[in-house]
Amino acid sequence: MDDRDEYYIPSQAARVLRLTRQRVAELLRNGEVEGYKDELGHWRIPKAALHAYKEARDESQVERTLQPDLLDRLVDAEREVGRLEGRAQLTEVAESTLREQLQRERERADRLETELKAEREKGFWRKLFGK
Repeated sequence: MDDRDEYYIPSQAARVLRLTRQRVAELLRNGEVEGYKDELGHWRIPKAALHAYKEARDESQVERTLQPDLLDRLVDAEREVGRLEGRAQLTEVAESTLREQLQRERERADRLETELKAEREKGFWRKLFGK
């Protein structure tokens, strides 16, 4: 098997990555892309390593392009949370008001029951003529 089947030279790698040959050489020197120099001092880049780098880079670019969408969604979610918190506060106030009204109505019902019981305990003539 020929060495060219498993490795790229920098110009080929540049075409695969859609970068300049100089940028590929910089990536090799910085260790961002795996590669080695052969006995003549020419760079050799394993195809598998280059494609792994390209895939990772492409995924990173996709994530960066999705970030504005994620930020918009976050802003929308925060706005919705604020709206729901406001509704929750209004609901708490309404519930408190209704509980107070319920308590007053229960007290009124108790007073009316007491009055009714007292009226029922009065004799016939007392009911008729008062006192």
